[in-house]
Amino acid sequence: MKRGILVLTFTCAFLLLLICFYVKQLPGYTGSQVGEIFAGTVTSKPKLQYSSSGNKPSQDGKDYLRFTKWWQASALFKWEWEKPMEYSCKTIVPMGNWHVCMDHPYTIKPPCIVYSFGISNDWTFDDAMGKHGCEVHCFDPSIGKQDFNRSRNVHFHNLGIAGYDSDTFEARKDVYVHHKQIWKIRRLKSVMEMLGHANKTIDVLKIDVETSEWPTAKDLVGSGVLSKVRQFLIEWHLFFDYPSTDKYLELYNTYMAVKDQGFSTFKVDFHHNTIKKNNLLFQADVDYVNTAYKGK
Repeated sequence: MKRGILVLTFTCAFLLLLICFYVKQLPGYTGSQVGEIFAGTVTSKPKLQYSSSGNKPSQDGKDYLRFTKWWQASALFKWEWEKPMEYSCKTIVPMGNWHVCMDHPYTIKPPCIVYSFGISNDWTFDDAMGKHGCEVHCFDPSIGKQDFNRSRNVHFHNLGIAGYDSDTFEARKDVYVHHKQIWKIRRLKSVMEMLGHANKTIDVLKIDVETSEWPTAKDLVGSGVLSKVRQFLIEWHLFFDYPSTDKYLELYNTYMAVKDQGFSTFKVDFHHNTIKKNNLLFQADVDYVNTAYKGK
């Protein structure tokens, strides 16, 4: 028994030394920093940070564990959507094909404002939030409808969300867009100003826009509007043909920048997870609460 314990201890020590030797080969790492890395991996708030800057020194003077390949970023995306939830919501309530968290202080109750970008022909989420008593604004320029009121609480707008404003945006062809379409698109900040919500709280922001979420998310972070969002429901897309894999490092940085605003996952449905040699297909419905929200 004692001999077995000694062998196990020796083996673990050898593996630790081997890993330390490997990490010390990374550019810019000293022996003491290696110790910090291993300390970070066993704490709830690890000190590791990621950069797509390769071997170049970071502009802020900090040391980073660097990654430079698209498949490294894809592995991190996969982990993000398969790991345990970051917030354990006790009361998850289905609203059509999405879910909201009803734990205090994230409870959704009237008066409440909901923005829903991306409808196609599925109104179940929008109708459910309307029946819940919320003021719901729905957006989808791909379905060929003009502005109308679906019900007393549910209002449709013929425009899409993006990282900039335009009245002449040419849509990318996909499973929902089969021919040339010119759309009106707006930043979230512009939509809030248009609807008189610039100083309001958005209780639930839902985005399902077939890869347009990436430039949109970058603008959401840069504009600061996420501080006004209590719950964020989004489908993240990485298709075989778009976005291109050379953008994955930038996309991962955008993804993490959203989380740095205080958003923690409470439910994930990772429903497409196909990996090929040179690309992949990932689709994940991810529901977040904003733990940094300081409004209501």
